[in-house]
Amino acid sequence: MEITIKKWDRWAKEEISRLKESYPKIHLKDLVERFPGRKYGGIAAKAFQLKLPSTKTWQPEENKILRTHFVDSSLETLTKLLPKRTWVAICAQGERLDLKRNTATPRLKVDEGYFDKWTANVAYLLGYIISDGCIVKGTYVGYSDALKFGVHVRDVDILYKIKQELQSAHSISTNREAMYLAITSSKLVSSLKQHGITYRKSLRERVPYIPSRYRKDFIRGLVDGDGGISINAKGYPTLSICGGRKIISFIRNHFHSRFNIFSSIYFRSNKEGGIFPLCQITYRGTSAQTLLHYLYNSATLYLERKHRLCLIAFNRQIRPRKNYSSFENNIIRKYYSMYQKEKMLTLLPGRTWKAIQEQAWNLKTYKYVKSTRADKSFDKKQ
Repeated sequence: MEITIKKWDRWAKEEISRLKESYPKIHLKDLVERFPGRKYGGIAAKAFQLKLPSTKTWQPEENKILRTHFVDSSLETLTKLLPKRTWVAICAQGERLDLKRNTATPRLKVDEGYFDKWTANVAYLLGYIISDGCIVKGTYVGYSDALKFGVHVRDVDILYKIKQELQSAHSISTNREAMYLAITSSKLVSSLKQHGITYRKSLRERVPYIPSRYRKDFIRGLVDGDGGISINAKGYPTLSICGGRKIISFIRNHFHSRFNIFSSIYFRSNKEGGIFPLCQITYRGTSAQTLLHYLYNSATLYLERKHRLCLIAFNRQIRPRKNYSSFENNIIRKYYSMYQKEKMLTLLPGRTWKAIQEQAWNLKTYKYVKSTRADKSFDKKQ
């Protein structure tokens, strides 16, 4: 039976009895409805005066459950045994009790051996993780290391594909226009470390070993994460990739050795102030078309948005480049190492500077100059 009182009335014996019974079990916000005429602060003050334990205070029987089940039980089991507690609260109390969970088995299902054997999709995911993912160390007791991704909402398809590849039961969360996937598994993270993926990888740039047959898949992962594909008004495609010096050099050298397609490496401003410079390579026209076809044709794992652009690029008719004559090649061999950009453009009026650089590279003719702000080239070999 509810007792209606005025705000200036003292606490009746029935109210005090009800408060002693309810306060340790029911959240304060829910108690207000059980005490008409009493305000939130008044109820809390009376409970403090009576030295009543709050529902937030862990009871001895709850701590006993934690000590018995915290180490090995799953998230579902613990939250069922402690229905009034959230998983975050359970982990925090476990830490206060100096309990350490056994993280050998993840709380949610995931294929922890996924990265133990080479496949095309494994190589792709390694590239995508290097460019647009990360591994993070569990900082609290009860938390495993995690593999994390964050993308714009328009690219959420790749997160669902990753979940499917890893057979993961972890959920995808959203925050405004961003989508996130965090896969907790210390064993999975350990496998990634064996492939050269590190914590805070942007400060420790490394190129992992990739079998030659899977390098195009690895590079496609890098492109989907840190690359750009566009089609200009004339229908000519452009492929650009940015990243650290070692990664960009790896990609550039692979393309050159396989297709004899050259690109200079250029600096980009690094707004985050990282230790390693941010670099970029760019391919246009037939070069971009050739490389995009190589990376995405017959691929089974990719970012849908960039794959659609590739399909457009595949079907474009692009006028082939004009071959260099022996006269032009002799000019490059004789003068490229000594003449500056403006003079070479005068000697070869039908060629762009980038085209001259590429042909010089093909002819193994180099000039050794320091990078200038004008051409921003990263290589000393031009």
